[in-house]
Amino acid sequence: FFLMIRRPPRSTPKPSSAASDVYKRQVHGMEEEKKADEISTEEKKTEDKAEPIVTRSMVEEACPTCGAQEPSMPAVLPDPSWSTEKLIAATKDKHMLVRSNAIILLSKREISESLEALIEALKDEEYLVKSNAMVAISAYGKQASERIIQALSDADKDVRAGAAWIVGELKDNSAIAALEKVAKDDYPLARIQAKASLLAMGRGPKK
Repeated sequence: FFLMIRRPPRSTPKPSSAASDVYKRQVHGMEEEKKADEISTEEKKTEDKAEPIVTRSMVEEACPTCGAQEPSMPAVLPDPSWSTEKLIAATKDKHMLVRSNAIILLSKREISESLEALIEALKDEEYLVKSNAMVAISAYGKQASERIIQALSDADKDVRAGAAWIVGELKDNSAIAALEKVAKDDYPLARIQAKASLLAMGRGPKK
């Protein structure tokens, strides 16, 4: 499901399939939110409309945490021989490619050892890293449900947004009530993810 980075090209890396899948569902959610906004326009004439938040890496392939316009090749990339503790530490590395590869490898470890680090990675400012964390968590299936439902009410807006997407992949009906709350979140991206997930679970707006 993930593409392990062995020798990244000299040019900017293309977004992973994980990022593409997450983006497609965001677009669907954005379309639904736009329809809802159009219906309620007359009621909200005096309110400022918040534009959907799209992270910088969705529109430009840059690595601000690397201190460069385009990601350079790191001296060392994580590999399967690394301990879980070392991989968790690598999720905080300054280089986007190191963080991204560490997350991919962590997804192969026991959920009890890796889940909290993967949830923390939902806060990453790079969209590729964040989306890899979303897909890595969803790959654990229903065993991640309880913790991810809790994350829907996390104080961090990006954790809420990421958790909302993950719940749509898990399709756990016990998360519906919490997901409906996130669909009214102040953070546009969290709302979009929640609405898209509700649609994916057959809980779209009534017609």
